[in-house]
Amino acid sequence: MSEPDNASFNIMQSLVRKASARAHSNDLGRDPSHSHIPDAVAERLFERLSLLKTRPTRVLDLGTGDGRHLSLLRDLYPRADIFGADICPVGLRQVDRKRFWHRKPLGICLDANFAWPFSDGSFDLVVSNLLMPWILPAEVFASELNRVLSDTGVFFLSSTGPDTLCELRAAWQHVDNAEHINAFLDMHDVGDLLHRAGISDPVMDTERLSITYSSVDKLLDELIHTGCTNVLQGRRKGLMGLDARMKLAESYPCDDVGVQQCGITATLEVVYAHGWKGKPKKTGLNSGEFRVNIDQLRRPRN
Repeated sequence: MSEPDNASFNIMQSLVRKASARAHSNDLGRDPSHSHIPDAVAERLFERLSLLKTRPTRVLDLGTGDGRHLSLLRDLYPRADIFGADICPVGLRQVDRKRFWHRKPLGICLDANFAWPFSDGSFDLVVSNLLMPWILPAEVFASELNRVLSDTGVFFLSSTGPDTLCELRAAWQHVDNAEHINAFLDMHDVGDLLHRAGISDPVMDTERLSITYSSVDKLLDELIHTGCTNVLQGRRKGLMGLDARMKLAESYPCDDVGVQQCGITATLEVVYAHGWKGKPKKTGLNSGEFRVNIDQLRRPRN
């Protein structure tokens, strides 16, 4: 599928910030099982870093959240400068509390929909786990990704394909006409997007995961706790009533055994991509944008 022109699929970044802040605000008391899906995808993504033949000296974890995966990057590249960037200041405060044996990671607040506050060629490696689904349209994301890579820089990212939450999407169609699930880009569209931004030889692949929940309520609860709530312009306004929730549960697809006996299944189509610094292309960004050299961020503060 291509990026939708329907304005109802526009992602409202103010709602993304609120959902992310709510997910991180009670992090110490949150059930760790709510993060097992993004953690599992991150593990698969980081396994692909074994393809690298070089040792990056500057690494960016884009969409780092609370920085839970920065320690994995530190284990892989103990001598590198590690940076975590995210739209949510609440999660970044937890990044600032982390300590590594010889230096701490640096948390940077940015909205990946707009120009990133880094000079050209700042990073040898950019890793981004499940951030791209929250960026639509994504042309600026792709062009900025290419721009901040060093001449030999490489990126690895994961995203979600159009079959993600297809069962939930189908169930919602029996409830109302509002938009409830993002219009996820498929593997080929992500590759085309990266190629248009100048990325050299983007490599794409995908896998399909099935996750079982005891009920639709449990699925919705996990989406809320991980910040994956409805942030679309065409979303249903107001809270979902009991009648709508019951109709959603009744309409959710299940196998022949029945939902009461086996629970429900949610599909997660994971898209993986990696590629190298390519020839930069014009992005149409404002000439008044402000960028800083990454070295300046390492200088001691008074």
